[in-house]
Amino acid sequence: MDHTPSQFGSVANVCLVPPFAFVMVEGAVSLSDDLEDLLVWATKIGARYMGENNAEPFGRRNAVEGELLVRLHINKLIAADGISD
Repeated sequence: MDHTPSQFGSVANVCLVPPFAFVMVEGAVSLSDDLEDLLVWATKIGARYMGENNAEPFGRRNAVEGELLVRLHINKLIAADGISD
């Protein structure tokens, strides 16, 4: 499943505030419901944030029908650190 930008908008923004740093990422977003690809990425994400021991169960639990893999194709990145100093 590929969604064109006109269906969902053409810009995605992600803002991270604490500890008073700022990041804004803009770009086109693509969505995929390919379960094999989703399993690969869900497992990688699980390894990074939940540890290698939990990666495979996390991947299997999240690579299921109804879940989507979202890819942000960055065309603009703005970042600032120490903005409250």
